[in-house]
Amino acid sequence: MHFPKADDQQQADNCLLMARGDDISPHWLVYEVARDFLSVPRTFAVVAIYSDYEFEWLEAEDMAENEHGITSVNIEAGAEQPSGLDCWRITLPRMKLDVWGSLQLKTTLYGAASATEALIRVLSADALGAGSALSEEK
Repeated sequence: MHFPKADDQQQADNCLLMARGDDISPHWLVYEVARDFLSVPRTFAVVAIYSDYEFEWLEAEDMAENEHGITSVNIEAGAEQPSGLDCWRITLPRMKLDVWGSLQLKTTLYGAASATEALIRVLSADALGAGSALSEEK
């Protein structure tokens, strides 16, 4: 799965809503997408996280300098891992964690003032029955 390139600047905005992690109430991750020019409106990627497992929070020193965004993690042979699940590393300003489960890019949202506003817009549209209006990538 391809996710939009994350803005790696320290002032880039992101947010994480922790829920049950199932199909009815997934966790939600919103992060700011990298822009080529500052005149381009802010864009946020909205990702649903389906995971029954606890997140593994990482320390900044555990990360490679050039590592940022959402990447699939290759697990070493013999390492303990949940059966049939992928491991994803999420590396954003102020947020570094590994997640076991599946991630789905729900939409990219233009013009929101913050990641929180982008999440509220998406959840409000879903609550009003406009969830089908969200573009879903699989």
